[in-house]
Amino acid sequence: MKDYIPKLVQIGIPTIFVCFAFFIGACAGENKALVESSNDDLLAGIVNPFNSTCYDWRGNNIPCDFKRQYAELLLDRSIPDPRFVDNKNGTVTDSLTGLIWLKNTNCFGMMNWEDAILAAKSLKDGDCGPDPALILSEGSSDGDWRLPTMSELCTLIDFSKRDPALPSGHMFSAVPQGYHWSATTLDYHSGLAWIVYFESGTTCYENVTNQAGHILPVRKPLE
Repeated sequence: MKDYIPKLVQIGIPTIFVCFAFFIGACAGENKALVESSNDDLLAGIVNPFNSTCYDWRGNNIPCDFKRQYAELLLDRSIPDPRFVDNKNGTVTDSLTGLIWLKNTNCFGMMNWEDAILAAKSLKDGDCGPDPALILSEGSSDGDWRLPTMSELCTLIDFSKRDPALPSGHMFSAVPQGYHWSATTLDYHSGLAWIVYFESGTTCYENVTNQAGHILPVRKPLE
C-alpha cells in the first residue's frame, strides 16, 4: 500500500481519477468532483452519471479508453501476469497495487453503508464460511480489514469486460447483482457514499443510511 498511492501521483496524469457511468439514469445528480485523500496524496476527478463522457480532475474532457483495465489506465504501467493471486486462505492479492482483497464478494449480504463500515472492520480469521474455498484462514483479527476507498475499488474495474467488469483471472467468487460500497463519501455531502456496480463498471453514489449494498473488504499485508 505504501508503494501504491505514491505511484498515482508520480505519473504523467498525476491526479486524474475518473470513473464512469455507462447508462443514462445510473444515478441522479450533476457532475460532481470526487476528492479523496489517502496517505496525504490527493486524488481527484469528475464523475458524469449520465453518459460515457470522461473528464480529468480539472473538468477538461479527455478520451475514454474502455479497452483497458482502470488500474492500468490510472497507473500508466503494464499489468503483471498474473495480476491476481489466490492465496488459498480466503484472500486474493492484487500484484499491481499490493492490496489484499477478500475473495468472497458476498460474504455479508447487503447492508447500509454505516453497517458496512463496521462489518468490514470486524472481519477476522474464520469468517465467510461455510465454503472452505472462501473461509478466511490467514490469521487476521478485528481491525485488520476495512471498507476500500473509491480509488481502491475502482482499480478493480476492467472497462472491456461485463458481468463482471473485472480483469481476466481476477480470482474473486461470483459477483452478486447490485453495487458494492466504498468508504468514500461525497466531498459536498457526507450522507452520500460512492459505489461501484461490478456487473458493468458503473459508478454512482447512494444514501448511507437507507440503501443496501454489498461489501468487498480490503487490507494491507499483515506484519
